[in-house]
Amino acid sequence: MTTEEELDALAAGDSREWLAFDESERRWSWYYGEDHRRALPWRQLSRVQLAEAVCHAVGYIREPGVRRLRSSDDPEALPLLLVRCVDWVPQVRAIARAAVLARFAQADRAGLLPLVVALSRRAVDDWVDEHLLQPMLRSPELLDHALATPDLRTRRTVHESALHAGLLSDERLASIAMHDHDDVIRTRVGHLLLDRGDPRFVLPLLDGGAPKVRARALQLLGVETARERLAESSSLVRSMAQALVLRSGGDPAAYYREALRSGAVMRATVAGLGETGTLDDVDLVRAQFADDRPRVRVAAVRGLRRLLANPSDPRAAEYGRELLTDPSPGVVREAVALLDRRLGPADRSLLLDLAAPARPLHVRRGALTLLRGLSRWSRLATDLWLLSVPGEPLADEALRDLDEWRQDGSSAFTRPSPDLAARIGELLAELEPQLGPAVTGELRNRAQV
Repeated sequence: MTTEEELDALAAGDSREWLAFDESERRWSWYYGEDHRRALPWRQLSRVQLAEAVCHAVGYIREPGVRRLRSSDDPEALPLLLVRCVDWVPQVRAIARAAVLARFAQADRAGLLPLVVALSRRAVDDWVDEHLLQPMLRSPELLDHALATPDLRTRRTVHESALHAGLLSDERLASIAMHDHDDVIRTRVGHLLLDRGDPRFVLPLLDGGAPKVRARALQLLGVETARERLAESSSLVRSMAQALVLRSGGDPAAYYREALRSGAVMRATVAGLGETGTLDDVDLVRAQFADDRPRVRVAAVRGLRRLLANPSDPRAAEYGRELLTDPSPGVVREAVALLDRRLGPADRSLLLDLAAPARPLHVRRGALTLLRGLSRWSRLATDLWLLSVPGEPLADEALRDLDEWRQDGSSAFTRPSPDLAARIGELLAELEPQLGPAVTGELRNRAQV
């Protein structure tokens, strides 16, 4: 049962909470017999009972409740009337909408903005947008408030409505496209400006727009600008620059080679050579492993993943092993991706050493990922080993992975090697008190140990 204090708290908080109140009351609606309208003592209803009646699951109760609520001065009256403006019963909607229009202009419209926006998204027609949201946004003060509201979904809807109604000047659109902290809004507004074909905004958007807008602006400016943007930090803009230079007959890889050989080593130049180079560039990219900056080393490993994509090239495994103890977690993650499906049983002892509890956590995680990737039985042995280590911080992860392993039946078609089978058997015997005889018995049967 709702209390008056809870109604006051709802009225003082985020106005969208009235939607949750409406849904909650509809789920727990009380029942007053066959003739709902006559059964309710409308004149004696308390404030709480009236709020609940307006949200009742039965339209025959909501309708007289809305009629009664429209004369109420209680703080919940207007928000609940707003909710009923999108009621699925036309008669209820009509009463609520007339009541809202009569009092909305004098209300705290800024406080009601999140609710109005939420209702505009779920509306049965365009009434909320046309009669409430659009008039609100035509007020300069409310528009400024709405465009700056911290709730992301509300801001996106407000921007879309303002764009649709043409309420924003070109200068304000340009400011939004270059400075708004939400990439979705910046991208939408930036594309709109470029669609208008105004050359004033192309270069500013190339410098300050969202990545997709910057790539499109670069395409509009052509190959000469593209040559100057080959070292862009954004991979999307950089790839557009590379495509434009290639289309004009140029070679982006030559630019990146020259930059690295001349000492202009940046993450973008290393990444660019990895994206456009050939096998002849492997040594130049690998040389960047020695760079002090983790972002540069990450770009180098990522570049090698492309240059050494051939599974039969042994250099990928050789170079990847070097990086499994790198102090940067990002570099180790990229090294693991480079080594994926390139290691074999001979690497098991190395990986076990790197997975030892004394190693840094990111090094252990990388080694464990590779151990699990050696085979399904290596994955099982790895999880069991982690579960057997007292105080192991990764034990919960191992238990979840073990549950996933048990649900996958593909192990029925293979058997562990003798050494691995013996190790699995030892671990299962040790873990039987912890896992229980049912689980360990199932695993013994599947591994045949």
